Amino acid sequence: MSERIAVITSSYPRTLGDASGHFVESEVKRLLRSGHEVHVFAPGSALPRADGAHVHWLADRGAFGWPGALTRLKERPARWLGVAEFCSRTRSALREHAPFARLHAHFLLPCAWPIALSVGPGCKLELIGHGSDVRLFCRLPSAVQRRIARAWRARGATLRVTSAELAQLLLAHNPELVPALRVEPSPIDVDGVPTRHAARQALLLEPSQRMAVIVARLVPEKRVPLALQALSLLDEFSAVVIGDGPELPALRARFPKVRFTGYLPRPEALRWVAAADVLVSASANEGAPSVVREARALGVPVVAVAAGDLAEWAKSDPGLLLV
Repeated sequence: MSERIAVITSSYPRTLGDASGHFVESEVKRLLRSGHEVHVFAPGSALPRADGAHVHWLADRGAFGWPGALTRLKERPARWLGVAEFCSRTRSALREHAPFARLHAHFLLPCAWPIALSVGPGCKLELIGHGSDVRLFCRLPSAVQRRIARAWRARGATLRVTSAELAQLLLAHNPELVPALRVEPSPIDVDGVPTRHAARQALLLEPSQRMAVIVARLVPEKRVPLALQALSLLDEFSAVVIGDGPELPALRARFPKVRFTGYLPRPEALRWVAAADVLVSASANEGAPSVVREARALGVPVVAVAAGDLAEWAKSDPGLLLV
């Protein structure tokens, strides 16, 4: 049966190919295919879309966006005012476009709390935690966590996290959430990505060239220097880093032989992944990393550290090597 569904997210693609919040967009597309009317409430501004979703762009003073809200807030603490403005404007927009049968709140802070709890009791709440937002929530004072968890339970909200590792972390701090919690990785979409041969031709790569690709926000927790240091020991591999962030200038200076593409639209980034001999991830702060799932969906081998749920995945996937 068709429903009117609200989706709140602090990360959503603003242009065609934008990688920000692509997993949220994949879920919205799935809801649209099921015949639902979907309204997305997201920060920023963009041109109208033609995919069938009603996207409501809300002012945030630059608080959200690449390479991540926490990084942007550290760069300019005044952007916290934008977080407050986004929360206020989203609450008003939800009231304006109500009623909704369901509300999906992606990212525990600030979408699941405080925004989602402002919606009337007739709307079912589904709250989704993805990674850094869950870890940030678990760093709040215990009394604050308990108060929020009780408010979610009082509303009958369901809580979904993308990995078992995140579920364990959340329950260690808030065991009262057990009845509401389930694990479900976010949907991924690799439709339209070229084959390995076509991708290598488009990128003008020699057939014999061995290439390792890293796709990451260039922030300390992704540990890109560690991955590049390891790859520097392998003369037969060239390394390509796809992504942007505050570490980019230092990485370029330290690893002059590495190709840094900077930020790329998602289709271009996936073309590099499809052309790679191996995807490398040194991040130890992951739950169910999308880029690893995308690489394996494209048949590309992955070398990674045993972060999040990767150890469990590797038991049944010989193409995922953990080090």
